[in-house]
Amino acid sequence: MNIFDLFSQNIIAKVKLDAPHGVHLRPSAMIANIAKDHNGKVLIELGSIKIDAKDMNKILALGLKDGDEIEVMAGGKNAKAAVDKVVNFLSTLSDEKIQESKTFTNNILNFNGKKIQGSVICGGLGIGVPYFWQRNNENNVVKKQTFDNAYMQTLDNLSSIDDNDIFMAQKVLLKSLPKTSFEEFESAVEEAIESLKGSEHEAKTADYKDLLNSIKAIMSGAKNVEFPKDDFMIIADELLPSDIVKLSNSPIKGAVVKNLPSRSHAALLLRSHKIPAISIDENIEILNDVVILDALSGCLVTEPSERDLLKAKEEISKNIDKDLLEFEHRFNNAKTKSGKSIKVLANIGDKESAKEALHFGCDGIGLLRSEFLFQEKKPSLDEQFEAYSEIFSMFDEVTIRTLDIGGDKSLPYVSLEAEQNPFLGVRGIRLFKTHKELMSEQLLSILSAKRKKELKIMFPMVATVDEFVEAKELALNIAKENELSLENVSFGIMIEVPSVLFLLEEFNKVVDFYSIGTNDLSQYLFAIDRTHKMLKIDPHSNALFDVLSLIASKSSKPVSICGELASDEGAIERLLNIGFEALSVPSKMVPTIKSRIRNV
Repeated sequence: MNIFDLFSQNIIAKVKLDAPHGVHLRPSAMIANIAKDHNGKVLIELGSIKIDAKDMNKILALGLKDGDEIEVMAGGKNAKAAVDKVVNFLSTLSDEKIQESKTFTNNILNFNGKKIQGSVICGGLGIGVPYFWQRNNENNVVKKQTFDNAYMQTLDNLSSIDDNDIFMAQKVLLKSLPKTSFEEFESAVEEAIESLKGSEHEAKTADYKDLLNSIKAIMSGAKNVEFPKDDFMIIADELLPSDIVKLSNSPIKGAVVKNLPSRSHAALLLRSHKIPAISIDENIEILNDVVILDALSGCLVTEPSERDLLKAKEEISKNIDKDLLEFEHRFNNAKTKSGKSIKVLANIGDKESAKEALHFGCDGIGLLRSEFLFQEKKPSLDEQFEAYSEIFSMFDEVTIRTLDIGGDKSLPYVSLEAEQNPFLGVRGIRLFKTHKELMSEQLLSILSAKRKKELKIMFPMVATVDEFVEAKELALNIAKENELSLENVSFGIMIEVPSVLFLLEEFNKVVDFYSIGTNDLSQYLFAIDRTHKMLKIDPHSNALFDVLSLIASKSSKPVSICGELASDEGAIERLLNIGFEALSVPSKMVPTIKSRIRNV
């Protein structure tokens, strides 16, 4: 007897698949989720094989490909609706490739003037006077300084920059370099730059150059860089992280940079400050008095027509109105068109950025990087308690990441053995084995600072279940010994290490939540340093989205995304379709991402 004979109503639809990429992991997970919403059976038949559509692995095992003819069957109450939903979803696979690269504006302006094509670093549109810029510290001398003064002033300057994560790393890097004399300092920097050339970490030479340039500029008495007072488009062979901070306070309308790695610190800062930017691989010599940067399609219009300029001005005006509207509604909930609420949380790195996150309307903190307290010296329990308390009191929900050093981040008072590949060595949760006292003190201060609001403690770089269990047990013992309440406290992990993908069923038994760090996850998934100058990771790769679909389908605990992908407007629809309900983004991106969600 056919199983459908048992149903009160049987619905069958025949479908010929128009799916260029076949039915891989992401669509399999989507079909399974659709089927699970139906109370009755939902089956898919290919030839003589019939499988349960609620089982993602069975769908995958069918190996459905472009052109296959299948039958989708459902029985019971609302069977037709279930079949229709599956069939409608299958119809979207025909333009999957288009969906990958689609930006939120979905607006191709098709400028007629002469263009130079590049790759997008930060999307946007700008009009300005071309400004060819090269770093030059010999002119505009104010007052020369000694090396010691230049060193200390550079340290102070790094401390005053809000972009904490990147410049904290530079500060630590500066402290690791010789400070006995400028000659030794310069020699060590040049040696480091030379050793990185041609390696997978070559993009990190920019941080060494940044420090050396800063010291040289102060020693030579050079004035601060002065950029044009009117709207301009910077064209440079190289931009360093500190340059972006200075540019953010100028009337810059866009940046065109030679061979800028998309994951370099400079690129991350351009996106953080929402400066439209592209990377090019050719020299630019002659330009008009005014140029258009179309960083949506990745081109510089070097000889725009009057019609091009008018079109660009109209679009920029629309974008300004859109930005103002987004900001006005920043405190409103983010709901999709179907009424599904999505949390938009903020990534922060200190008390000042916590206040900024409040201003931009976040729903809580999805990632509090705790490293800001540990830069100069080992913080006392009281210092940690005071800082955590102030931040925790501002929000109804805070996820704090325990100390995450190692790799390219070190602390002057924390001794880590030299490793051939520190990115695969002692970092993140592995500090619980090497520096248990330091981590115990941090857990004690976090738990002591807890309020009645929701507090999530997240461990980074977790690769095995045992690592998490040991760290959590340490936290529980600390709470018990110090008579601290664990009410509204939960423990989770960042998913960054690919081994976790194969252990999710075991992790489901012990963790309270997951947060996906897409930056490091991508890096380890593709075995490509995300700041590599030549090799690039496609942030919209099917492989990465298949991994995200796998996590969403296998996880029985709440999952959020705190990596850069969460603030990628072109990825939002796919992330929501997979089923993610919480995104954590840079504070300034909160209004934009909320607006994007409302249009899905």
